[in-house]
Amino acid sequence: MTATMLDRDISAGTALPQPGGRATRKQRKGPSLGLRIGLPLLVGVVLVGAWELVTRRDMVSPLLLPAPADVWSALDAGIIQGLWWGDIRVTLTEMVIGFGIGVVAGLLLGALFAYSAISRIAFYPYIIALQSFPKIAVAPLLVVALGYGMSPKIAVAASLAYFPVMTAAIAGFTEIDKDEHNFMRSIGASRWHEMRYLRMPNAMSYLFPSLDVALIVALLGAVAAELVGAREGLGYVLVERQAFGDTPAIFAALVVLAAIGVVLQALVVLLRRVLPRSVVPR
Repeated sequence: MTATMLDRDISAGTALPQPGGRATRKQRKGPSLGLRIGLPLLVGVVLVGAWELVTRRDMVSPLLLPAPADVWSALDAGIIQGLWWGDIRVTLTEMVIGFGIGVVAGLLLGALFAYSAISRIAFYPYIIALQSFPKIAVAPLLVVALGYGMSPKIAVAASLAYFPVMTAAIAGFTEIDKDEHNFMRSIGASRWHEMRYLRMPNAMSYLFPSLDVALIVALLGAVAAELVGAREGLGYVLVERQAFGDTPAIFAALVVLAAIGVVLQALVVLLRRVLPRSVVPR
């Protein structure tokens, strides 16, 4: 069977065996959209109410826990009046670039270790050892080497983002259906065809859950590096406000970071829903 014929057959869905009963399997209905939106909002209202009660009764010092109204005033100055938009842009830029580098590096390393047992045996222990280093301790060295610009923050973000992607890619490339693998071998599929039509689609189902984690740790890495040495960014805002004892502004910056994390996670979920099943198997 020629490569062209194999491409045509597999693309048409006639080459790989399909598990029986998949089309007729009943889909479980998940929680309604109203519940998925309403329940978190309800929990948020309860938490803010408890927060307000604690601060009104002076159960905790305002230096440790400011009132919600004070945090809102800081959010108004930072977001609505636009004082922090430049810092948000810097942090998001560092996070996005670091995330992109981490995803590419994670995929390449995952494919290498999945296909080469020798490489995995030789290098994987060192990757685990490097991943065990606290990045906040490495950040000062990167600042010395790369300066106070975005480069050290991007490096820290990438060094955190690649690991969950790599581990997911290794699992996706190796944990394939045995029958499908044997079938590909029986029809003379090359390693490229096996990668394209079997291993890569399988890896995508593992990859997307890891993107949630990679995005969040990339954001945390960028902010952590900004805490060590930066002139702008949300990490710099935290350090600057801490120096002035401005607890409401610190809480407001943390709220912004939390909101960014929620939005990023929602974007990954949305991306998985809109991409075709041929790209992201459900």
